[in-house]
Amino acid sequence: MTHRSFSLAFWIAISAAALAQVGCAYKPGVMADAGRSTVTTENGQIKGLAKGASEVFLGLPFAAPPMGSLRWAPPERAASWQGVRDGTVAGPSCPQAGSSPVIGRTENEDCLYLNLYRPAGTASGASLPVLVYVHGGANTVGGAIQIDGARMAAENGIVVVAINHRLGSLGFLNHPALAQQAKDRLAGNYALLDIKAALEWVQRNIGAFGGNPNKVTLGGTSSGATNVCALLVNPGTAGLLHAAIISSDDCLRDVDTVAQSEARAAAFAAKLGCANPGNVLACLRSKSAGELVTAGGAWNPHVDPKGFHRKPAIDAIAAGEWRAVPVLIGSMREEGRGSGVAFANFTAQAYAAWVTRLVGADRAPALLAAYPADKYSGQYALPYVVGDFVTDSGMRGLGGCTNLALARHLARQTPTYYYQFEDPNPPAPSTPPGYEFRASHGLDTPFTWPDSPHMAQSSSRFTEAQWQLSKEMTRYWAAFAKNFNPEVPGQAAWPRLIADGSLMSLRPGGRSQASPVAQFAELHKCALWEKMPWVLDRGER
Repeated sequence: MTHRSFSLAFWIAISAAALAQVGCAYKPGVMADAGRSTVTTENGQIKGLAKGASEVFLGLPFAAPPMGSLRWAPPERAASWQGVRDGTVAGPSCPQAGSSPVIGRTENEDCLYLNLYRPAGTASGASLPVLVYVHGGANTVGGAIQIDGARMAAENGIVVVAINHRLGSLGFLNHPALAQQAKDRLAGNYALLDIKAALEWVQRNIGAFGGNPNKVTLGGTSSGATNVCALLVNPGTAGLLHAAIISSDDCLRDVDTVAQSEARAAAFAAKLGCANPGNVLACLRSKSAGELVTAGGAWNPHVDPKGFHRKPAIDAIAAGEWRAVPVLIGSMREEGRGSGVAFANFTAQAYAAWVTRLVGADRAPALLAAYPADKYSGQYALPYVVGDFVTDSGMRGLGGCTNLALARHLARQTPTYYYQFEDPNPPAPSTPPGYEFRASHGLDTPFTWPDSPHMAQSSSRFTEAQWQLSKEMTRYWAAFAKNFNPEVPGQAAWPRLIADGSLMSLRPGGRSQASPVAQFAELHKCALWEKMPWVLDRGER
């Protein structure tokens, strides 16, 4: 399991299959019906579900099913339907490892749906701020059902939209045969095009739900944030988003070059028995979604000077070649601690060899002195020091010094608000026994979305102090969507990042406070890492 997915595994499931739909004209408006509301979208009417002080509209198609000729093609607009659509059942997540055997993986290929949450009683002209959120999961697992925005919407007066996008090979396959067939001669990055299509749907339809199309924040966590980075530097997203939230990503890693993505595609095709140049595309298209998922593989967006993602996002941002919108950005204090689990049987000698392989023989002594094998004691001493190395270097895009580097680039160009999640004991996996995950990658997600069924296993274990932190975080995130500034009356003041000023240390029990960036840099040994080249090797065992 990759670093992007280890803490997400027990949150992921597949909801019921979506209903087939056909033609209706577009007439914006809202009609009350016994505690539920009917909204008219461009494709037809949909009736939502009352949930406490919120209204929920599930399974809204924002694009046509990416099946048949639309598999490995840019998304097209969804078809219209007759009558009133049932918005009380979420659409399926996209095909992935662990999909529900009851629904069937091939049926889940029809997956370009979003879920929408708004305060109860919102009128079509309310013009509420909108937060569109992209789930994490290594771009191979997950879905919109990981994000339950009902609480955030109801308590803060915003509209929350959670979206699916294609995953794995279905979302990122960059095979030359696909490019030859495409009108623009481009392949891959279909997931990024899905997210853009969802933002375009929001522009055309959010007003009918009481949202403001001119106040849209795009947020994401982990691989979701990787994809947000790509949207920020894409020239075609002008007017689609007006602020961004980037959690646990540095806008650099988990992105391929053209050569890397094409090599992945060739190896993938060969694994499926589709290596014959004469019929590779027909062979790939003949495979079921289940077969494609079973073939597995790690999948990333790719950078193409002529394509969607024209250069690494951090380079584009540093050069000022991006959508310079306000940004809320941050990471976990021990982001890489969970990655250390895979190194439970490391010896001190193996650890030294691992560091040497990553940074070279000339740089290894300085790093082995800073991260000695005996830094910790006990059963997991080496996994913990590996976790520190991964965290501080930012070598898997998880946080530490590369996250700070990105925040500094952003702060020089746009209002930027920086944070570190510092709960030392959030609910965590129970294996391996006795392993102290601390503030590892992904363990903050239940704090912003505590009501999702996929977060309930964690939020049900919150202490009173952690519930207080959860409430603070949902208010901060919503305030940023509302005002492009996370200031919340009655909560710790969150200063804008200026030079090496302050970030927000998010702590349970009402102890969140602004802290010096210099303290963050010292904690993660950034003065040392700034002298090192970026470690782009993932350090897999």
